Amino acid sequence: MLQFGSDSKIATLPSGIRISYRIFPGKSKVPLFCVHGLTGNLKNFEPIAQGLSKKGITVIVYDLRGRGNSDKPKEEYSARVHAQDLKELSTTLGYSKISILSHSLGAWITLRFAEKFSSFLEKAVLIDGGGELSIKRKISNLLMIQGSLARLGRRIPSKETYLQEAKKSPLLSAWNTNIQNFLLYELEPIGTLSPSLMPENTFYGPVLCSIPPFVIDSELKNMGGAMKPAGILTRLFKDPKEFFKTLKENKVMPYSALRCPVLVIRALKPNFKPGDELLPSTAIEKMKDKIQNLKVYELPDKNHYESVLLEDKERDQEIFKFLRS
Repeated sequence: MLQFGSDSKIATLPSGIRISYRIFPGKSKVPLFCVHGLTGNLKNFEPIAQGLSKKGITVIVYDLRGRGNSDKPKEEYSARVHAQDLKELSTTLGYSKISILSHSLGAWITLRFAEKFSSFLEKAVLIDGGGELSIKRKISNLLMIQGSLARLGRRIPSKETYLQEAKKSPLLSAWNTNIQNFLLYELEPIGTLSPSLMPENTFYGPVLCSIPPFVIDSELKNMGGAMKPAGILTRLFKDPKEFFKTLKENKVMPYSALRCPVLVIRALKPNFKPGDELLPSTAIEKMKDKIQNLKVYELPDKNHYESVLLEDKERDQEIFKFLRS
């Protein structure tokens, strides 16, 4: 169990998987479940959740399996697996209909959820994810996220060192307490001091990012990628039939399954260089063609990571208006 984030609860799903979650209470009958990205956790959406909760919307943030305080079994990880977890979690918590706010990989999970449980979905907000992309663009995106994957499996001398390295990241133009809490939540101590000798919420000695590399490798494999670009070629030569089957499955997104109102929030600021946005214009046009009840909102001053990690009152107001409409 992690040292930070102890305010979360644990739900045991019918599958036996234990999922960590936190509820921000509101008066709305249909709750909003927040689904984070590839290397995220429930802390990603807590600032937005707090604001929406104050306005009367019940919000539930949770750790995907393989992250945070949720179970990390050595099994397959994919958007479909997470979609099933979400359905079981919402049912376990007593809800028969939900709305979803998702980011990056979370948008893929939302689409797979809609594909199988469309009648269960009231509204969907997709933040910078879920687009139909060319193979070239997918490889470009994989190269872009390499920096965020470098922290997995690394032994870091201390949590202070971990935070200092994060502050130097070119992907973040600002720093705040929310980002710090998000990063601290994913750490686990691997030092020699007994927990009984450590003050509350304090680590001494080395720490480790708690997301196992095998989790992310499995996620990327099921999207046609790999932890490292060379891994894509390895999978192609090892089992070309399976490789192209995976590419085909992910080539066309199940947009027709989204029979509910959809809000797409797109980050326009480049991550490293112009043209490396996660949702290019071509992807947005396909969404407009295939999703009937669609609204697009753009964030000109934020990149893929900043679209959820940095505060934005206008973004939050747009989400609130959409959920209330």
